[in-house]
Amino acid sequence: MRRFWLETYGCQMNKAESNALEGQMLDSGWVPASAAEDADLVILNTCSVRLTAENRIWGRLGYFKKLKETRPHTLVVMGCMAERLKGEIKKTVPAVDMVVGTFQKADFARLLGQAACGRHALAAEGLQSEGRGREGAYAFQARHSRKNDYRAFVPIMHGCDNFCSYCIVPFVRGREVSRDPHSIFGEIGGLLREGRVKEITLLGQNVNSYRFQDLDFPGLLEELFRRFPDAPWIRFLTSHPKDFSPALAKCMASHRAMCRHIHLPVQHGSDTILAAMNRQYTRGAYLALTETIREALPDVLLSTDLLIGFPGETDKDFQDTLDLIRAVRFDDAFTYYYNPRQGTAAWKMPDSVPEKLKLERLRELIEVQKGISREKKKQRLGTTVDVLAEGASKKNSAEILGRTEGDEMVVFPGQGAGDFRKVRLDQLKGNTFYAHEVSR
Repeated sequence: MRRFWLETYGCQMNKAESNALEGQMLDSGWVPASAAEDADLVILNTCSVRLTAENRIWGRLGYFKKLKETRPHTLVVMGCMAERLKGEIKKTVPAVDMVVGTFQKADFARLLGQAACGRHALAAEGLQSEGRGREGAYAFQARHSRKNDYRAFVPIMHGCDNFCSYCIVPFVRGREVSRDPHSIFGEIGGLLREGRVKEITLLGQNVNSYRFQDLDFPGLLEELFRRFPDAPWIRFLTSHPKDFSPALAKCMASHRAMCRHIHLPVQHGSDTILAAMNRQYTRGAYLALTETIREALPDVLLSTDLLIGFPGETDKDFQDTLDLIRAVRFDDAFTYYYNPRQGTAAWKMPDSVPEKLKLERLRELIEVQKGISREKKKQRLGTTVDVLAEGASKKNSAEILGRTEGDEMVVFPGQGAGDFRKVRLDQLKGNTFYAHEVSR
């Protein structure tokens, strides 16, 4: 038997693509290794969005380089970092056998099938991305979730046309391409026939810009519910504010299976910085959009991304961002500070905010948002909500860890996983609710 070890870094799209690859490997006769040290093949599916992600992967490559001295294996780097750095990876770490870019994953899966049959060595055919470039279009797979999972990812589009000045995604993922709706519905139908899936997340770098011929994203959702009236929880990631339409908010309000949770990255609260970021909306437009969403969905939970320390950011720009989060009152926020990504427009801008000041501003931002998040969670104590049970809590096997439709963690007494429970929220510890189950 040939054993593989697959590590995935970064976004949900990477996770979905790793799931698809794992399924193809299993079908081709590969079996999962119990540990990285036991594998014949090691695959790192990488992220390149931030420098910290790449540094972590460089560290793992150093580990596997050392491991090769005592445990020979084939080492493959794939995904966004592979697409961005191409030949540099093998030059820096010669122990890497293959570098597989974003647009070559289908070729790699085919090669794995041949290798499992002994017809090719894995390093054959010059598949390295520095030799092949971006041949062909991005290939969606037939399935992007593991069998027997009760949560499933279904990619509906790929790539990004926005070219925000700080973002590497369009350069490593390419331009937008929308998936054929028949393929999307075929994957969803297969998942639902298996009878286990309770939650489906529709994925894309910018799902709002989905368009296949005359079908846009709200139209896709309406057709989904027409075909699958008993659909489970439906989520989507990620939304660009400039493309979030009133029709989408109306569609969400019309279908209770749509999770009342929207991740809507604002990135900054200053019009000056938003323009420099090429976000293509203003602070006022974003505030108006959140009001429109909350009018249609009064119970919606909003989360966002916030990027601090962009080139040229002044104290006033930073205060504008604090004012914005106080005005919107996000339920949660993913916060980070700017670090340059070579190849982006911002790479050429002077990184004028000292790192010490970036960290100070980031800490202040986190404290303000933590206070808002905690206050909003406290207001929900005593309410009854549905949660999807994930399994036993790591701290106590007699308790279940579940998540609300707003993606909030809830712990409550019981056992089991993969089904919906109704619980009353009793207590808040950190970011986690503690609850007890009530009858439906």
